[in-house]
Amino acid sequence: MSVKHVRFVARPRHQFAPLFIAILCLLGPAEVCAKSEAVESYVAGNYVKGTPRAELRTRSEAIKLASRMAATLPGAFVLHGKGNSMLPIYTSGTLLVVTPVPFTQLSRGMSVVFRKGNHTVAHVLVAKTKDGWRTTGLNNRRQDYLTVNETNILGKIVAAFTPIEGQVVAMH
Repeated sequence: MSVKHVRFVARPRHQFAPLFIAILCLLGPAEVCAKSEAVESYVAGNYVKGTPRAELRTRSEAIKLASRMAATLPGAFVLHGKGNSMLPIYTSGTLLVVTPVPFTQLSRGMSVVFRKGNHTVAHVLVAKTKDGWRTTGLNNRRQDYLTVNETNILGKIVAAFTPIEGQVVAMH
């Protein structure tokens, strides 16, 4: 399965956010950092109930798990995220498993992938408008000035795997 690139469009608030997340994962309980389950209801003031948490894995495990999952889901594909707009949930380099979703089944808090011109973007649905859905990156200071609609939606994120170097170690 080929891995495509998706851009996390960002205006970073914190230069050291990736380092901060890595430290939290090292110091926090393993189950907080390593499960691919829905995150808290709100992150950075945004409702994110439909957004799966990324699992920390070695690079080879992350690629294998993402590819296997995508192969079992109809129409699913894997994208390689790039950028910091989805911090603190997804860091740059996270592999996203995306499944097609009918536009009518989109809901607030769902993380989706959509086309913006020549770019592919992964952001969170914020509000339904007459033209579609307004989105935002969790690490962006304001919502996007574009709409997700039936013509540019590619799918929703159903799982995420963040590759890390070395071995995954749980500290207790």
